[in-house]
Amino acid sequence: MALTDTRPETDAPVATTIAVSQLDAALGSGDHKTTGRLWLGAGALMLLAGLAVSTAAALEGVDLGSSTVVDDQGRFIQLWAMGRELLLFGGLVPLLIGLATFIVPLQVGSSSLAFPRGASAAFWSWFVSTDLLVVAYIFNGGPGGGRNDYVVMWALALSGMLLSIMWALVCIATTVLGARATGMSLDRVPVSAWGFLVFSLGGLLALPILVAQLALAYIDIKYGFLPDREARTSLLAITDTATLAPGLYWVGVPVLGIAVEAIGVHTGAPIRFRRAVMAALGLLGLTSFGAEFFAFAGRGRGFDFHNGLLVVSLLLAAVPVLASLALAGESLKRGTFKVRTPLVAGLLAGLLLLVGVLVGILGAVWPIVTFIESQLDTNVSLDSAFDVNGTSYHDGLRGLIMGAGVLGAIAGVHHWGHKVWGRSLDDRLGLLTALAAAGGAVAWAVGGVASGFLEQTRLPLSVENAKDGVEAMNGVTVLGTALLAVAALLLALNLARTAFGGGSANEPWQGATLEWATASPPPAANFDAQPIVTSALPLIDGVGAVATTDASDGSEAEAAATEESATAGGSD
Repeated sequence: MALTDTRPETDAPVATTIAVSQLDAALGSGDHKTTGRLWLGAGALMLLAGLAVSTAAALEGVDLGSSTVVDDQGRFIQLWAMGRELLLFGGLVPLLIGLATFIVPLQVGSSSLAFPRGASAAFWSWFVSTDLLVVAYIFNGGPGGGRNDYVVMWALALSGMLLSIMWALVCIATTVLGARATGMSLDRVPVSAWGFLVFSLGGLLALPILVAQLALAYIDIKYGFLPDREARTSLLAITDTATLAPGLYWVGVPVLGIAVEAIGVHTGAPIRFRRAVMAALGLLGLTSFGAEFFAFAGRGRGFDFHNGLLVVSLLLAAVPVLASLALAGESLKRGTFKVRTPLVAGLLAGLLLLVGVLVGILGAVWPIVTFIESQLDTNVSLDSAFDVNGTSYHDGLRGLIMGAGVLGAIAGVHHWGHKVWGRSLDDRLGLLTALAAAGGAVAWAVGGVASGFLEQTRLPLSVENAKDGVEAMNGVTVLGTALLAVAALLLALNLARTAFGGGSANEPWQGATLEWATASPPPAANFDAQPIVTSALPLIDGVGAVATTDASDGSEAEAAATEESATAGGSD
């Protein structure tokens, strides 16, 4: 029987046959819709796991005079590192990839994702690698690990996760660049698809740096250059490229794209200044490319803040975020605000992202001034209270950006949920999830930033003379991570309920881009006939904005669409 053939060949019970057939279809599927659902389900579970582990690690800072969760500093470092890696590469990024894998081909009018079997293989290799990463930590591996073999296993598993993510990004970027419908020029691509393209290209530039550092770490560990646990703690620096500003802003690119798209649909006033928003998303992708800002294979080295490119990127990051929200705000002014999860979560995501980049600028005041001093050789002096390098301030900033990412994912799965499963997610539960995520992100940020100004180190070590208020602020951080974990749990429950038949079967809303021109869920080839577009908003821009063709009349339909496009001047 072929791998994806679902016809029974034995006298096995029908239920067993159906189960085996479904497993066959999942494991060997070349359908991007199945692969996208797998990414979304697994990403939601790993997001929950990452936030649960991060909450456990944050508890260690509530009482700095004793061990709260683990009785060994090395074990604590492992717990903290595992939470950080699962949250980003196990949860948030896979959720965004799942949305892109499902939606991007529909938005650009393609019958399939580029390299569909490769996209399926990317998911399964990521899934296996993530499981191996968890096993490595359980058996005393990872940064600060005490067993060499499992530290090596950690390096290989994390490399496998990153390589799988990179291949999934290749499939997404190739689809946008090379599989668009006839008549869809790149500037007619929907804003969210453009955001996923910038996200994919940014990841393909930055993530190889992490893989290269992990390869060097493998050599260091395997051949005894990092002989003990204390030396292996330096491995924490490897993922700084993606988990500290400005590199962390990378996840904000698709989040802004989703937010802008949701605002246009749910206010009933599509975005007018699409090209300006697309330019802003491109600029954010450029400023968030963090790989060149860090020492290659850092091995514990800190930031080189005497770096003009880093300073400029931190300052510039606020511009595209503010511009995107301002341009989308014009739709809020023209349209009608409707209290729906995609709109509320999208707006909260954009606001948190804006606050995050502003907090990033504040945290860079000290290095910016010292950079200017080094260039001008002046005697300017700034109160050292602004020196938050190496403190929990940056962890508070991470909480804001992670919260924005989670809210963006919530907005996306609610906005396209009916398209994905043929049923809508529960909107009231979604609103509760969005509020929990926003509250958690703010609490995490307040705790981390405040304790950073009180000189709490990035990793809350056991100390005897902590400043007054530090432990209380660490408690606020625990509240924040716990609320985000609750939001992740509610999201997972909502997804599971919808995937297994819950929710309304009625189409709740409709947008102006191509994914809304097909059934929910879409047929095998996505569209009954190949779309031909003459507009960036084909479903509302008048007669001829969407044409379809089949094998018998493709040339005539394409010629007609091309002629109309030329007559209309390619109106946007």
